[in-house]
Amino acid sequence: MTDLSQSPSAAALSRRHVLIGGAAAGVLATLGSGTAFAADGKVTIAMSLGDVPRLWAGPDGGFEGLRFGGYTVFDALVGWDLSSADKPSTLAPALAESWSMDPADPKRWIVKLRRGATFHDGTPFDADAAVWNFASVFDDKAPQYLAQRALGIRSRLPSVKGAEKIDATTIAVLTHAEDSLVPYQLTFLLFASPAKFAALGSDWMKFAAEPAGTGPFKVVKLEPRVRLQLARNDAYWDKARLAKAATLVLVPIPDGTARVAALRAAQVDFIESVPPDTIPSLKSAGVAVTMNIYPHTWIWYLSTLPGSAFGDKRVRQAANLAIDRAGIVEMLNGTAIAAEGMVPRSSPWFGTPSFVLKYDPAAAKTLLAEAGYGPGKPARAKILIANSGGGQMQPLPMNEAIQQNLSAVGIEVEYQVVDFLTLFTAYRNGAKAPADNPVALNLSLPTQDPTSGFVRCFDSALTAPRGTNWGHYANPAVDAAFKEAQLARDTAARDGALAKAHALLVDDCAALMVVHDRNPRAMSAKLKGFVQPQNWFADFTPVSMG
Repeated sequence: MTDLSQSPSAAALSRRHVLIGGAAAGVLATLGSGTAFAADGKVTIAMSLGDVPRLWAGPDGGFEGLRFGGYTVFDALVGWDLSSADKPSTLAPALAESWSMDPADPKRWIVKLRRGATFHDGTPFDADAAVWNFASVFDDKAPQYLAQRALGIRSRLPSVKGAEKIDATTIAVLTHAEDSLVPYQLTFLLFASPAKFAALGSDWMKFAAEPAGTGPFKVVKLEPRVRLQLARNDAYWDKARLAKAATLVLVPIPDGTARVAALRAAQVDFIESVPPDTIPSLKSAGVAVTMNIYPHTWIWYLSTLPGSAFGDKRVRQAANLAIDRAGIVEMLNGTAIAAEGMVPRSSPWFGTPSFVLKYDPAAAKTLLAEAGYGPGKPARAKILIANSGGGQMQPLPMNEAIQQNLSAVGIEVEYQVVDFLTLFTAYRNGAKAPADNPVALNLSLPTQDPTSGFVRCFDSALTAPRGTNWGHYANPAVDAAFKEAQLARDTAARDGALAKAHALLVDDCAALMVVHDRNPRAMSAKLKGFVQPQNWFADFTPVSMG
């Protein structure tokens, strides 16, 4: 077995931890001590990312990047209702007041734009600005198109191909094919000010340093790897969501121990991704800790390309039977739920899979033997993992436990440990891209919407760059179920098709499914107004220091 703590990758990780620790120390020194950032209407949040997300209306850093570098400064046409902790979040109007499929052409959506919304530079959000933003992503001949930016955004909107103006407050969104799931995809296209882009020399890199969106906060100061300071946007179009805090400060601290130390010292008011073993002591110190079930499944994407052991369904099933999920939940101090699929059993998309995700090492060994593996001939796999960030929970101890579980049945894995942004870039590029050919990639699966959770990850047509089917998984029955969901005209029919697709994916063990995260967060007892929704994103406009 490759011991994670002793592998070359771990040695490299140790060096990175020194660097991360040094960076965190620098951040903490910059923040200072005491409650300086908690006073005068300020709220300071420690992210688990290693840097401030890029602010060009298409942030890096996965869904955590969108949470902090996206929806704070920018808006999409369609948003999420994040006001409740007690039920799954639903779609809500944002920069679009309404949207509907054109009855004369199902590959065309008519979108009525919000009147009265303005960018932070004072210019209006209208149809011209909206179409300009679509072109920046989907038209590679447009002067505002930058491939590095566009490809990262476009992979989240696999059905969309562009937009056209109908009148000053109406646009048509054009799609490749009929797809009832398009409104979910529109939550990922954020809108930047064309005027500000032009004023900065039509340069996205300069725009990212001085952005202008329509969101509830405006950028005041950006210090890469140190902090992002935001101010309340008093001209925000949604008066019900005017921010309670005058200032929001976002601090990148990738090391969990450093985040906890910053919270204990009152240098920050709120931290993401709380290390599970610190929760009891934090609670005993009067710190508020919140958790909630939300649509986040911790998985390995598995390559089915030639040369990968995971191309054989029996090996994929054996790997899933080898995992002691209850032991991992215990190791995580109850901050997770053992996975029974890619979504919890309570989801309307769970369906009736026949393969049961249970801990059965004997059955795993039998399957491996049927696939041609056994004593003296283990299945071997190189896995790309990150050290932190972006919903990765506690990736090093979790992957070490999985390594031991797999070795016990005859699957030997070697880890390649990288920072989260490197991992996410590899995810977008697909399994064919890396020269060293990892056959699995550990990245959390967001299952809050059908496109992100299923279609773009497992549809055989959505490999890079159009989608994020990283492992080139292909199953005609799954593709057919996705198409059925896309053609559905009502919620019950759509949910039924997605349940069929999910059952097929579980039976085929399209991924290594481990746990559902409960997303522990910790905050000062003085912090008021935070609601932890059943969603990857969160609304920070109601948050303030009491």
